Amino acid sequence: MSGARKFGLIVFGAILVVLFAGIAVAQGISKPTVPSGDIIYVEDVPDGRGNINEDDYNRSFTQTWKRGGLQTAPKEGDAQYDQVREAAINDLLDQAWLTGEAAELGVTATDREIDSELETIKQDQFPTPEAFQDFLKTSGFTQEEVRERVELQVLSRKIQDQIMNSITEVPDTEIESFYETSKDSFTTPESRDIQLIVTDSQANADKAVSQLGEDPSDEEFAKVAKNLSVHASKTEGGDTVATEGAFPDPAGTEIMSAEVGTLEGPTEAGSQFYIFRVTKVTPEETKPLDEVREQIRQQLLPTIQQQAMSDFVADYNAKWTSRTFCQDDYTVARCDNFESDGRIEIADPKCYEAGAGKNPDLACPAPIELPKPMAPGGNSSAGALLGQAQNLPQRPVQPADANTDEAGAAGGQIDLSQLGGAAGQ
Repeated sequence: MSGARKFGLIVFGAILVVLFAGIAVAQGISKPTVPSGDIIYVEDVPDGRGNINEDDYNRSFTQTWKRGGLQTAPKEGDAQYDQVREAAINDLLDQAWLTGEAAELGVTATDREIDSELETIKQDQFPTPEAFQDFLKTSGFTQEEVRERVELQVLSRKIQDQIMNSITEVPDTEIESFYETSKDSFTTPESRDIQLIVTDSQANADKAVSQLGEDPSDEEFAKVAKNLSVHASKTEGGDTVATEGAFPDPAGTEIMSAEVGTLEGPTEAGSQFYIFRVTKVTPEETKPLDEVREQIRQQLLPTIQQQAMSDFVADYNAKWTSRTFCQDDYTVARCDNFESDGRIEIADPKCYEAGAGKNPDLACPAPIELPKPMAPGGNSSAGALLGQAQNLPQRPVQPADANTDEAGAAGGQIDLSQLGGAAGQ
C-alpha cells in the first residue's frame, strides 16, 4: 500500500462514528430551519463549523470518491453514487459533531500537539517528503485540511482519554459479586505429595511390591522406582504431586482418597500398574476476598470504562442527531428530520418486492441494520464501499503501541488506518 493511501486512511477515517444508524430523537417542540445558503445545519457548533453549504459538500464528495479508490466521480444513478454521497455527508457531520462535542467538554488541541501528531503520521506513512506532496496532489486535500483532520484526531483521542480517566474505581458490590460467582478461579484444589512406581506389567508390579516390603524407607522406595518404574518421577526417587484427574482411574481415585503413610497397590489402570504412598496432603484453599480484591478491581475496571464509553457514545449520537437538520436532498440517518420507510438505502429495490426471498440472484441485507460491536483490543470493521464504521469513538493505536499487551486493554483502541475505505494503490 502506498504511503499516500495509508495517510489518507489514517487521517480521514471517521473520528467519532455512529453506533446505531437511524437515531432520531426530537428535543423541544420547534425545529430550527436550515439557514439560507446552507444545506445542513448543526446547532451549537462554534466557529461556523455547524453551517455546511453546498461547496463544502462538493469538496467532501470529491475527496470521498478519490480516497475510495474510484477513477472518476460517480454520477447520480450509478451503483456507487449513493454510497459516496452518504459517506461524504457523514464525513462532514463527523467534523461538525466532534468540533461541537470538544467545545462542550472543554477539550482543545494545541498547535504543538497537532504538529507532533502530523509529524508522527508523516514519519510512519511516508518514505519521503515528496510522497506526502504527491498525496496532496492526488487526494483533493490541502495542507490546511490535512491539519484540520489531524486536529480532529487529537481531539478524538483526548475525548476518549477524558471519559476513560473519569472512571478510576470499581464499586465494592461488583467486586464482591464477581468474587462470589468466580470463586473457582481463586481456589487452589487439593494436592498430594506421593511416592510412585508405575510398571507396564503385573510381573514387575509384583516384583516392586516384594522389594519394597511393608514399610520401605525413602531410600528403598527410590531405589525400586529407579529400577522398575516407567513413570518420569523415577529420576526424582519416585516423588511427584497428584491432583484430581492427574492419573487414570481407578488409580487416580485411590491416590486422592488414600491415608498418609500407607503403601498402596498395585492398582491396575489401563495397561499399567500403580504402587504409591501418600506423604503429604495440601487441602483445597480459596483465597479470601481481601487478598484478591485489587486483582479483581484491575480486571473489572476496563469493562466499566468501556461501558462508560458506550454510554457516552449513545448520548453523543442522540444529542447531536437532535441538533442536526438537513435539506431534503442531503438527508441521512444522522439528521433529526430524517424519515425512513425501513428500507436500507444501499439495498437493491428489488429486495422489497414480492417474492424477493426466492430470487437467488439477490443479495439482500437484514431488515434492520445491527451495529457491529468490537472485541476488547480489536480493530473496527469497515463496511460498504467506504468503510463507514459503526464502533465506539476510540483513540488510534500509536506506532509504539503496536507490540504491547496493553494496547486496547482499557477501552478497545482501534487503528484508524482500518477506517476510511479502500483508496487507490
